[in-house]
Amino acid sequence: MYYGWYIVGGALLSQVAMIGFFTYVFSMLVLPLQAEFGASRTEVMYSMSLSTILGLFLAPAIGFMADKYPIRWLMAAGAIIFGAGLYALSMTQSIVQFTLLFGLVMASSNQLLGPICGTASITRWFTDNRGKALGLSATGSSLGGMLLPVLFVIWLGETGDWRGALQNLSYGVVLLLLPYLIIFMRDAESQSSTDTADENNQAASSQASANDYSLKDIVKHPAYWIVGISIALLFSVYSALLANLTPYISGQGLEDTVAQTIMILAISGLIGKLLFGYAADKLSLRLALSITQAAVITGLVLLAIEPSYAVIVIAVIITGLSTGGMLPVWSALLAAIFGTASYGRVMGLMMPLIVLIVMPGYSLSGYLFDQTGNYSLCFFIFSAAIALSMPLVAFLKVPSASEQNQ
Repeated sequence: MYYGWYIVGGALLSQVAMIGFFTYVFSMLVLPLQAEFGASRTEVMYSMSLSTILGLFLAPAIGFMADKYPIRWLMAAGAIIFGAGLYALSMTQSIVQFTLLFGLVMASSNQLLGPICGTASITRWFTDNRGKALGLSATGSSLGGMLLPVLFVIWLGETGDWRGALQNLSYGVVLLLLPYLIIFMRDAESQSSTDTADENNQAASSQASANDYSLKDIVKHPAYWIVGISIALLFSVYSALLANLTPYISGQGLEDTVAQTIMILAISGLIGKLLFGYAADKLSLRLALSITQAAVITGLVLLAIEPSYAVIVIAVIITGLSTGGMLPVWSALLAAIFGTASYGRVMGLMMPLIVLIVMPGYSLSGYLFDQTGNYSLCFFIFSAAIALSMPLVAFLKVPSASEQNQ
């Protein structure tokens, strides 16, 4: 088996642990933390806000390090920080201690174990199958969302032992994830083969890897802004939709369908990552991004008209499939446009731009609902924002998958 698939395995497992906890499990800690420390809901949420703010500053630095230092040790450091941090969080004695520690631990480990390092390594190992590999690794976040909440419920037990639950997760990170990263993660430069035996493909890959952009060059590059804004709007819409899906469905009088609808969205996202990952190797990457944008608009418009539940399911499936393709298409675009030598810097520098665009989406969706009493205007505005960004994709100078291999 080609060794690059072990690299995919490391990126996948990292996202299962990191994204599974940060995105899906944290909400399960909110009520236990309030009860333990007598804290308000707002005080508990400060920990997420702090980690997000610190991540804005850490992402460019981690991206730079991903281009200069062995990714094995960067990801291993992330696993150590994550595992030790979870255990330390279980020992905190006040909400202030928890918030400060959570912000520092999650901001650093999230950048080291998240997409920056994992996808940077994958793009250097793969040429022909790059999209497929990126799509497969991206399923880790979906798998984490399916697996970790179930485990956490078991660990919490009837007593709500959040301290023991955090400790059990820390053991899993240190005993399972950390050894895998140390043993199997390798830098592609130390290997003589790539995922294709074609000499022309190897030459193309080497040429792409040779491009080395400075931070100033990246920010001045039109593709940085086009890709960043396009992807950020998609992330903003998906994040806001995920945060408001339960009240939206409940508002339609469909409270009993909330759990199954969320599961449909999660499964659709997982399938979308695989499908768009495969398509990224076969189609023009500009076309793949445009399809993603058009599909999200379709899903939002369907939801905006407040249809029957059958149509809501169709809209959720369309949205899940398309948003599932965001990460593999985004990663493949950066590798194709900027090459692999500067990949970490580009993604790290793009993260703050994306977060700054994503953050207002939550407040905007809540404000529009408060003003109108429904989500229709919110979904129409999100659709219009994505539609206005679609023409920008035409200005991207990026080869198709077949052209990259010529």
